[in-house]
Amino acid sequence: MGDIFFDLGNLAVNNGFDADARERMLQGYFLGDVLDRHLARLALMMLISDFREAMWGVVQQAISALDVDFVDYASRHFARMLDTAEELEVDDQLASAAESI
Repeated sequence: MGDIFFDLGNLAVNNGFDADARERMLQGYFLGDVLDRHLARLALMMLISDFREAMWGVVQQAISALDVDFVDYASRHFARMLDTAEELEVDDQLASAAESI
């Protein structure tokens, strides 16, 4: 996609970064200059990362010949996405991200 926040969001969600770890990661990436819109974009891309993984699991249910429980894989990512959305207060993150447009 070319969006740095997607890669950072993927890293954060897959490693269970809490709010402090996410902020430290962004401070390192932006050399100390972390804005509210950066935190918002990171939060939103964390959701997109799980959505992508969940949808990959859905597609694999239909096309894969591997003996893998792709239903469970997709379900776990959908559930984590919803939990993350609740934790990160998505409406507030959308508003913060929109301020930068």
